[in-house]
Amino acid sequence: MTRRNFRESDITAEGGLNPHEAREALERLIRCKLLRRIERDPDVYEAVPPDRARALLLGAPARQINRWQEEVDCLREELARLVPMYETSFLARMSTRSVEILPDLDTTLRLITELAARCRHEVLTSQPGGARPPKVLEESSDRTLALLGRGVRMRTLYQYAAQFDLPTAGYVEDVVARGAEVRLVAGALRRLIVFDGEAALIERVHHREGAVLVHDPNVVEFMVATFEQTWLTATAFPLEYDHASMSTTRDDVQREIMRLFVQGAEDKVISRLMGISTRTCQRHISDIMRRIGARNRAHAGYLISKRNLLVT
Repeated sequence: MTRRNFRESDITAEGGLNPHEAREALERLIRCKLLRRIERDPDVYEAVPPDRARALLLGAPARQINRWQEEVDCLREELARLVPMYETSFLARMSTRSVEILPDLDTTLRLITELAARCRHEVLTSQPGGARPPKVLEESSDRTLALLGRGVRMRTLYQYAAQFDLPTAGYVEDVVARGAEVRLVAGALRRLIVFDGEAALIERVHHREGAVLVHDPNVVEFMVATFEQTWLTATAFPLEYDHASMSTTRDDVQREIMRLFVQGAEDKVISRLMGISTRTCQRHISDIMRRIGARNRAHAGYLISKRNLLVT
């Protein structure tokens, strides 16, 4: 059908539709603004150009969407202006309390970023465990390099197992080349970050996410003193390996395992404190028992104490 004006009967006759189908087609075209009734004869329909139908059909919703978009842009700008004020007040609120619980990882990372940006002298960190996730290393690398670039001193303690993880070793090699200092400890280590000797972050007990922020100068000073004591007994993170250093490190690790073993700690507890897998821990214990000639674990504890093997 090529006519501009027509009746419903014309659709039935020329379009091959029954009356019901013709009526449904007309109603659909009217809803889409592609047809309109002629005022002087309501039974006659007139075709509407698609461009005009589009304007009639979409004009009001489009204008409403534009108004909403303008409101969204306005709110976004207003909220963006509030972010610096919130960040400043957030850190200020944290600074007024001696101890503050940070409930989740996002809050912790935001605070670490803010404290790092304000740090001027030194950052102390201890990282328990072995391998660090690549995503964590990437996030930490940007912050660490920015601190080193400003002349901030960085000292980090890792546990024995960290040296055998290639991404962690690569990260250490990179930051050491930029001026960071990294050492290894054979014994237990707790997660800690201290900024300028004024604010410290420690891990929450029995909570994998979140942290505890400490501002009390007496507590922070104690944490710094503990770090310094551990730092003195730690060894440089090996960027190259030789048999002598590997043997010394293994002896230190096994001495710490013997100390925990004599105290009655279970294998899982020892492995968690040492930052090594349970299987690696059991392998060290078997090596210790074979080396000292112990028949069983009880005999091993007796021989370790009798021979003063824990005395360095």
